[in-house]
Amino acid sequence: LAQLIVRRLLSRNALAFAFGGVLALLLRKAHDVWQKVRRARAEFLWRRHVDFSVVQACVLSTEHLQSLGRIEKRTLFVKPIAEVFRNEYILARVLEAAEKAAASKNPMLMTMLTPEDKWHVLNTCTNHISSCFAPYHVFFNEARRTKSYYKSAWYCFTLTCAQTEAEGRWFITPYHPVGIGDVGALRIRIVLVNEQELREVAAGIVEAPTGGMFNGRHICRWQVVQLFAELFARQLNKVTGSVDCEQDWGKNLCGRLSTKKKFGSANRIADAVSPPGYDPEDNALLRIHIPFPSSSSRAEVENSHGEDENVSKDVVLFE
Repeated sequence: LAQLIVRRLLSRNALAFAFGGVLALLLRKAHDVWQKVRRARAEFLWRRHVDFSVVQACVLSTEHLQSLGRIEKRTLFVKPIAEVFRNEYILARVLEAAEKAAASKNPMLMTMLTPEDKWHVLNTCTNHISSCFAPYHVFFNEARRTKSYYKSAWYCFTLTCAQTEAEGRWFITPYHPVGIGDVGALRIRIVLVNEQELREVAAGIVEAPTGGMFNGRHICRWQVVQLFAELFARQLNKVTGSVDCEQDWGKNLCGRLSTKKKFGSANRIADAVSPPGYDPEDNALLRIHIPFPSSSSRAEVENSHGEDENVSKDVVLFE
């Protein structure tokens, strides 16, 4: 009887061992197949110049628009997209909006999101952008009490998704036409533009040079700036009720249209529907206050400006 029991136990162990070995082999094969699929997809996207794995934040400037026909772009940071948008729901919505923007040839990604999602996306981007100037916020804040060489400026930002297919990829031969399939990367970008520049573009004060743009890439950048200025003018008009592009925002420092919310709702995602009169272009941008070191002290600035301009105006973004 004892030998029979031992034999049965050994047979069961042998079966369990064999089953475990087969299962491990199948799991390993499945893992290898998954890795091959991931590599194939990554190669496919790379060859199409599609890179949604990162988010690039950059500044666009019209400084050399009239003299050189250029829209300068300067990168602030490039971060993994999962690091910028840690919430899986918001990350999925951003990627979905990016695909819609790319398919529609409309680079203004924010117009593809719901009102509720726009707020969370822009608020998240604000924190990442603001961290680029982290020590400057403290220095600028202390400038109210001590002699300082710090000033500040208002910038606006939005999210875009576009792919450039024009010449200008190479610095040495900027007018050299691109070949078939030679395009820039389709990437999600946080685009910042100085608010005063947006006002001047929206008012028609800043225009494309009569001699034409430097090359095709700068034409594409200029088109993005123009679309951004249109969103800015539209938002300013809705917030202030004025068509004057130099109109002050008043107390609405973040430049956001307020929308009625259902307080106490158990499912805010389900309630994130567009209210009456709300268009996709509404709340597609946000203002951000950026301090910077200056060549003149605050005491000298106070002699030429009012005290209100010298006080830190950090925007509280949480409601």
